[in-house]
Amino acid sequence: MSTQTSRGGALSRFFRLQPVTAWLITANLAVYLATVVQSRSLMSNHHSSLFEATALVPPVVVVWDEWWRLLTSAFQHFGPVHLLLNMYMLWILGIGIERSIGHLRFLALYLISAVGGSVAVLQFSPTALTAGASGAIFGMMGAYAIVAMTMRLDIKGVAVLLALNIGISIFVPGISLAAHLGGLVVGAIAALALVVLPRKLPARTSRASREVVSWIAYAVVAVALGVLAWVAGQALLSELAGAALSGN
Repeated sequence: MSTQTSRGGALSRFFRLQPVTAWLITANLAVYLATVVQSRSLMSNHHSSLFEATALVPPVVVVWDEWWRLLTSAFQHFGPVHLLLNMYMLWILGIGIERSIGHLRFLALYLISAVGGSVAVLQFSPTALTAGASGAIFGMMGAYAIVAMTMRLDIKGVAVLLALNIGISIFVPGISLAAHLGGLVVGAIAALALVVLPRKLPARTSRASREVVSWIAYAVVAVALGVLAWVAGQALLSELAGAALSGN
């Protein structure tokens, strides 16, 4: 078998077995390439119009009601190193998690973790320009840890990984600790609702009932997150209004 055929088979298998992970990586790569083409720069892709329209800029979010940035910013990255590191982590986590909890649950946890990271930025780093999949990735690590603990599996590996990444977030300038911790907390809570809760229901509970309960619990988490985003947005809006008045 040729090397080319082997690689093609591995890629096809990856898309078949972990389709959500594969397509999330594809989407991130596509968005990055689009910003590179627009900016004509591999390293300064943040100067593209697409990046500027979708990255997380908290004052723009609340003043112009551009709330989509809470999610779209998770698909933007500052240069190739930022992108590749995040995609490598997503690949590793996707292989370990997606098939275990199901494709739809994996996607749901990823997306709510991404938004959770952005809401934390809105609350705790309201002046920061933020982009990247790190909040979602931290959320998946939190989800993995929660599910593993409830199943009494060894979590030393993910614990070390979390500790290392949190340490980097604290000591390396330019990294959003708020986004990372926000994604981590929301991913863990969402995993409790979507994955752990249905497994803790009485044994006589039907599979359909477990599904309904898990998605209702997930919806509750999502609504709560939306309320937190609105509260953080109103606080920032009031702060901006106060600053404008004092400036006049």
